[in-house]
Amino acid sequence: MKLNHIYSLMTSALLLFGACTPDDHDFGGAQYSSENLVAPNAYTVTIDGNKVHLASKISGCTPLWVTPNGRSQESELTLELPFAGDYEVTFGAETRAGTVYGEPYKFTLGQNDFGLLSDDKWFYLADNNFHTGDKLPDAATLAAGISKKWYPCDADYGLGCTGPVMYMSPYDPDNDGKGFTADDEANLVYKDITFGRDNWAPNWDPGFQSWLIPETDPYMDSYMQFSMDAKNGCVATVYRGESGSKGASTGSNMTGKFNLALTDKTKPSISFTDCYALHNISSDEVCANYTQDIQIIELTPYYLSLVTRRTNSEGNWYIVWNFVSEEVIQTHGECIPKEDAGLIDKAEPVLPIFDNLDTDLFTIEADGVTYVGSQMTFTIDEEMPYEWMWWNGSPSVTAWQGVTGGDYTAAWAPAAGDDIGDFELVISKASDGSYDYTAGETEGKLTITDGKLVFDNEITILTASNDFRTVTVTGKEFTVMSCEPGESMMIGIPSSTDDKGNTDSYLVAKLNYKQISAGQTGPTVVPLTDNYSDEGITWTENGCVRLAFHHYGDGGNGIFKDAASVKLKKGQTIKVTFKLKEGVITWSQTPKCALIDNNIKTTWEPGCFDMDDAVTVNVNGETTVTLKNTTGATQKFTATCLDLSIQFDGYGEGDYTDMFESVSCIIE
Repeated sequence: MKLNHIYSLMTSALLLFGACTPDDHDFGGAQYSSENLVAPNAYTVTIDGNKVHLASKISGCTPLWVTPNGRSQESELTLELPFAGDYEVTFGAETRAGTVYGEPYKFTLGQNDFGLLSDDKWFYLADNNFHTGDKLPDAATLAAGISKKWYPCDADYGLGCTGPVMYMSPYDPDNDGKGFTADDEANLVYKDITFGRDNWAPNWDPGFQSWLIPETDPYMDSYMQFSMDAKNGCVATVYRGESGSKGASTGSNMTGKFNLALTDKTKPSISFTDCYALHNISSDEVCANYTQDIQIIELTPYYLSLVTRRTNSEGNWYIVWNFVSEEVIQTHGECIPKEDAGLIDKAEPVLPIFDNLDTDLFTIEADGVTYVGSQMTFTIDEEMPYEWMWWNGSPSVTAWQGVTGGDYTAAWAPAAGDDIGDFELVISKASDGSYDYTAGETEGKLTITDGKLVFDNEITILTASNDFRTVTVTGKEFTVMSCEPGESMMIGIPSSTDDKGNTDSYLVAKLNYKQISAGQTGPTVVPLTDNYSDEGITWTENGCVRLAFHHYGDGGNGIFKDAASVKLKKGQTIKVTFKLKEGVITWSQTPKCALIDNNIKTTWEPGCFDMDDAVTVNVNGETTVTLKNTTGATQKFTATCLDLSIQFDGYGEGDYTDMFESVSCIIE
């Protein structure tokens, strides 16, 4: 069910609110029909300029207001509506027979009152040129119009979040452990969140998870644009990526209205008409309300956090949606003044240290033997020919991180041409201990010192162009950002500096070692252990037996002897062959099996058994099951997982921890 359909009309919204009942009821004995709950019989509307006063006249039950500023249960309230326009208010009551609403009361404000825009939050939200300490825009600026775009947070910018969504305990929103007693769930007290980053802390900040919102999710193309002008008032333009991948998504476009409720400074909120607060498509059914009274818990010129409350069967939790301004995206966070962020002090950039770079550069594996040569040839990685590596100096990360992720579909990251396949960098040791090089048609002497490659002539490694920009990796001095002997290295030139003059981003080329012989002619055999029965190696989940090849993190369990060395390149297939022990499991019907992972297929039980690569298990012999890398980039499994899953509940009975006789794995 797509929310752009169910939220497009106020009537649909009212049905939604009826399903999401108020926090505090006074049912009384009165009964009301829709015809009873209209002005002026049930309530009055008094308009004074751009302030609208609402007063209930009913008794015996809780009044329920749906207004441009959100919902309310107060008997009286005053709306502040800065812009001219057409508005409506709907009034209802919570009776013992259920929630009843009357027909909307429609009214028009013919003038603007910019004096009601005295809170900075209006301009943090909707003015791209407004920053902390600036004077409020004048009437002429407001009349002409202001606008600002917000994108899902795509990195750790030192603002207190590492990705687009976080989770927060409803009974302990400040995460100090004092909000509840763990063994007394019946008496848990749900707490409100108050505005300001000092007043709350996430219970879980997942960053990017392939099963939740991965970095490549089409949602990461989404944005909300808030605009204000004298003619159109407060306009929200929302695009949500729903299919495809980041940089090439398709999705829903919506244009509606928004309004802020700022009377309660501790709990500011935003409400939408004909659109909704941005969230990814898989969360459509997670929360009942994405339109009214969406609480704002943080808002600066660079950072916006909205909160919805989970209402599905998983239970009541706060879900925090994190957004950063377009300016943050464009500058990779360097626009954020340290004193303005005020949350995390960034560590200064620290370059990688290589103890034996002059040896590592000449180390390679050929025909299964690793040795140090006197000459090495490097070619450009065609999957990720170049990258911007920027310094993420937040204390929880302190690492160099990439920007493109191998995606060159965006205007700012043009794809390299086919000619990159012709480039070779050859480095050789001379008899006098110096180094010679050939880079395309340029040749000369090379110095390897302090983590840098210094050429005596300027070399150009690659140029990538589109209609919008040209990216050129060229220079005489290149900083080595990574070096995996025999595999690849990244070398780059400075791209930007921080406020202290430190280089905090590099434009790098990724170079692969060129094999000096034909290498292996057959598939690569992946070394495995045979500790199938160990705890965390074989277990049951979702009614299936799982065998872990690797399960999460450097210390994760699995039968890969060296999970970090397992690399499944673009188009390669990992093939697992296993044999079950005879007589251990009594099979009532023949099961199917599949390889499941976080990176490539991302489909778990039972859906994985309906996919083309699922196979029927030979319970009396060997079974081979495969997984092909269709992502377009090399995949590793250390940070995620790769499991073999076999249908079990309703299929077999017995000691599943002792069911595997042998398992082998190859990559081809």
